[in-house]
Amino acid sequence: MSLSKSLYTYGIQYSKSLWLKKYIPEILTPPDTTALARFETGNIVSDLASALFPNGREISYMEKNFARMAELTREWMDEGLETIYEATSIHEGIVVMVDVLRVTPDSLEIYEVKSFSEVKDIYLYIVLI
Repeated sequence: MSLSKSLYTYGIQYSKSLWLKKYIPEILTPPDTTALARFETGNIVSDLASALFPNGREISYMEKNFARMAELTREWMDEGLETIYEATSIHEGIVVMVDVLRVTPDSLEIYEVKSFSEVKDIYLYIVLI
């Protein structure tokens, strides 16, 4: 299992659950209807965010193939694509996927999209990674 920013922040909040997820995943409870509804809301919010940054391309989630997702992100950046949704990078085994990556002539802009009405303290960990 790679360490993603989601797992990292999950581990900060629920260290025992993260350990179980890594070493004994079969004992964890699968997502309930509330969690599934939250995931769907996240998908809707991601679609709305994409409309704020038009003309981008989305990296489709390829289960467990983060290397290919990172490779595709790099290819699109090299082609000059300015906006990539779910852009993926890997450094020393840490997988980072950002909701929106904007490539400008002078910088990279990273936008994280959340479906909450306020900033939560845990989001600071995402920014600091």
